[in-house]
Amino acid sequence: MISSLNTEKKVFQVAILGRPNVGKSTLFNRLVGRNRAITHTSPGVTRDTVESRLRIRDLEVTLLDTGGYSRHGGIIEQRVAENSTRIAGDCDLILLLVEAGGLSGEDLDFVERLRRYGDKLILVVNKVDSESQAMKLGEFHALGFRQLIAVSAAHGRNIDELKEGIYQFALRSGYTAGQEPEGREAKRVRLAILGKPNTGKSTLLNRLLRTEKSLVTDIPGTTRDPVEGSFHYRGYELQVVDTAGIRRKSKVREAVEYYSVNRSIKTIEDADVVVLVIDAAEGITEQDKKITALAARRGRGIILVLNKWDRLVAGQSKARAEQLWRELRDRTRFLFPTLGYTPALRISALTGLGVQRLLDTVVTVFGQLNRKVATPRLNQLLQAWVREYTLPVRGRNVKIRYATQTGVNPVRFLFFVNDLKGYPKRYNQYLTGRIRRDLGFDKIPLFIEVRES
Repeated sequence: MISSLNTEKKVFQVAILGRPNVGKSTLFNRLVGRNRAITHTSPGVTRDTVESRLRIRDLEVTLLDTGGYSRHGGIIEQRVAENSTRIAGDCDLILLLVEAGGLSGEDLDFVERLRRYGDKLILVVNKVDSESQAMKLGEFHALGFRQLIAVSAAHGRNIDELKEGIYQFALRSGYTAGQEPEGREAKRVRLAILGKPNTGKSTLLNRLLRTEKSLVTDIPGTTRDPVEGSFHYRGYELQVVDTAGIRRKSKVREAVEYYSVNRSIKTIEDADVVVLVIDAAEGITEQDKKITALAARRGRGIILVLNKWDRLVAGQSKARAEQLWRELRDRTRFLFPTLGYTPALRISALTGLGVQRLLDTVVTVFGQLNRKVATPRLNQLLQAWVREYTLPVRGRNVKIRYATQTGVNPVRFLFFVNDLKGYPKRYNQYLTGRIRRDLGFDKIPLFIEVRES
């Protein structure tokens, strides 16, 4: 529990802090969904703290737009800077905003002032308009804060990810809507059911929710809008979404279906765990591979579900059914060579066969997505890994100096080396395998980044 948390408050307080003209008001307006704060290219427009309410799912948030922190200027600028520092101590979460163009002296000075609040701070790098820019944020990672999110406030890039970061932080701190922070009992898992049309996605949703919430027909494309519901399982609240079947672009002709498919793809962005439903009789298709690859790139938990298993093995002996399952599982591994960690299950959404095991797997995958490894333990294991298999370099003194976990859900690790050019990239595969084996991340995608220290 964070020491500054006030157990009497029902509303989670988030403050946007940073030096002038980094885009605090633009981010504020983007988060609240309307132009509440004045924005202008001139620095120092915001002086008084602007406040607005927003809701992130069931979380009520008070968002504060503060004046820019500056070491220079007159009495007003000094008061604004003092107010920003005071708010940093009073709020529940700090969004420290900096520009992708680089860190200024004022940025670094403010960072040092906020070090003592590092356990309740998310570093937000603004004006990151492309993936290539997002890959060049080394100096910001070097600041050492636990969580970094790159956004473009002007264009709305990664704003949902930022909101989710706020939401997850609040959950870890014990906040829920209308409840005392200590009263939270269930963890929330966002579960997306995806797959080709007519594989049984809607039947699975109805089975999970125990109601006919999603229309089920034999006509492909029946589901257009995402159908949502929630239920509780083993202390978790599962928010499940049944999406429109994703078909190849050449097969999508109607405008309504086009938007439905786009919404389905967007659902991957919002999910924690993706359940890819595959018709067991049809087997895995190229489209299934593309969906899975997309979810893996986003760092989502993935579970492959071969549905209608009861139909496939009807009339078969138990031994023959097991043989079919081994063949299908081996084929799955062959078609997904880079996704060997992905759990594969056989179910019947119609009869309920294997559904409880599916839910147990969802809980396991979600737990791995949110697992945080202590840095000392990681580096102790790193020493053992390097002794077990030394870096394959000849005539060069290449060393891995330090490692840290930089994110959860998706899980990210950062390794620092003394010579990036001499570091063999294939060694990342070895490190990934050891992280999975020794740290319990054997069922989820994870990302490794190597930087020169």
